[in-house]
Amino acid sequence: MGYQKSDVVKDDRAIAASQSVALRNLRAAWPRVVELVSSVDEPGCRIRVTNEAGEVAILVCVVSARR
Repeated sequence: MGYQKSDVVKDDRAIAASQSVALRNLRAAWPRVVELVSSVDEPGCRIRVTNEAGEVAILVCVVSARR
């Protein structure tokens, strides 16, 4: 089990952040990504999920994630 942090990013800056969440694996992060995508209306944003070491584990464009 590890901790993941999810951010909404625009131009490489976090414009919205969430607190770290303990997940059993990276696949379990996707429901949180979907939740964040539904709350973002600003164009050009991406969802970034980082692991406990601060490494980017998921980086997806909001438009792509909505498909």
